[in-house]
Amino acid sequence: MSVNGTAVNESVNGSPSRTWQQPRGVGRPSTVAPFAPQIEEWLREAPTLSGAEVLRRARAVGYRGGKSALYELVRRLRIPVTASPTIVQSNASR
Repeated sequence: MSVNGTAVNESVNGSPSRTWQQPRGVGRPSTVAPFAPQIEEWLREAPTLSGAEVLRRARAVGYRGGKSALYELVRRLRIPVTASPTIVQSNASR
């Protein structure tokens, strides 16, 4: 059965249930997504770049969104800095 171009299956209890062929985009489009490649490049060049500096640079190239969305993107894109392995010597070898 089709309702308004959407495939609908009758469920056991008789009420229609939707069968989605593709996930639909829900919500507003991201304002920060178009800037992700540039931000990723900045973080590759300077891994310790602060979120505030990334925001300043993004605004300089035209970003007009909020800081929370940008900080979340920076958090996801930032390459985790791994601590150098610490060698622990035991007292038993002395």
